[in-house]
Amino acid sequence: MIDDAALVLEEIAPEDKTRNEVLGARVGIYMAAKKWDMAAAVASHLVKVEPKNSSWWINLAYAKRRCEGIKSAEAILRQARELHHDNAMIEFNLACYASVAGRFEEAKARLKRAVELNKQFQKLAIDDEDLQPLWDWIVDLP
Repeated sequence: MIDDAALVLEEIAPEDKTRNEVLGARVGIYMAAKKWDMAAAVASHLVKVEPKNSSWWINLAYAKRRCEGIKSAEAILRQARELHHDNAMIEFNLACYASVAGRFEEAKARLKRAVELNKQFQKLAIDDEDLQPLWDWIVDLP
């Protein structure tokens, strides 16, 4: 499937290859192939040219976590939060990073905010390994 998607991207006209939608698809392909450095490079470009698209920030942080670590990913999402302060996915990921770092009170506050923004994140949290130390607490969230 990844190879098929890559082939489709190769068939795109040269003048369209730099369109943000095409670059976003490329990020998705790189992430699926676990080519984290390549995904991060393209996502970094997208963040610069279209900072109001929260997906680019989230993808960049996801890729950076895998190639550089949580500190790098967390720094990216803290910056993204300044532009996207009501984004549940950003809050959720920041909760995960805080939990992994052992900052459980911060993780709880961020997760609570994510759930306030979108109730579905409570269900996601119960299965997320990063949040395992908080699972008992998560179950009791209103």
